Amino acid sequence: MALLGLPAAAQIGSNIIAGQSAGGLRIGTSVSDVIAALGSLYESEDSESGKYTLYDWPLKPFAVAVEKESGRVVLVLVGFTDAFRTDKGILGGSERQAVETAYGKEYTSSEGGRSTRLIYDELGIAFDLGRSGALSSKVTQIFIFVPGQWKAIMEGL
Repeated sequence: MALLGLPAAAQIGSNIIAGQSAGGLRIGTSVSDVIAALGSLYESEDSESGKYTLYDWPLKPFAVAVEKESGRVVLVLVGFTDAFRTDKGILGGSERQAVETAYGKEYTSSEGGRSTRLIYDELGIAFDLGRSGALSSKVTQIFIFVPGQWKAIMEGL
């Protein structure tokens, strides 16, 4: 059965695979494939460095970063939803301990105003954890990216 409002290509799956894909959106695919999957209702802007174009679908839980030179997706963000689950069982709302049990404690962390980020660079996955309220220490966003390239991508944004 097709989900109402989602193109068939966006229904490929609800799985997230570190360094590879999120909900059928694959790292390395073209932006035209992503637009075909998620639809034409999106906003885009160039990153401050000019290296990437950022795309955001306001009615869907996805955002992507596309390298301008190659036209290929280098990062997929899945935010504020429990509809997508990693192949290790982590989804929006999962506890920090569950992330560490599934992916280990070998990560880099960074603190932001509203979240703590756990970065598994070599795997190509990162998790934002809320810092207050109902989402305190729970996954709020999941990033999939080219493995080993977190720092380079973030510096280019």
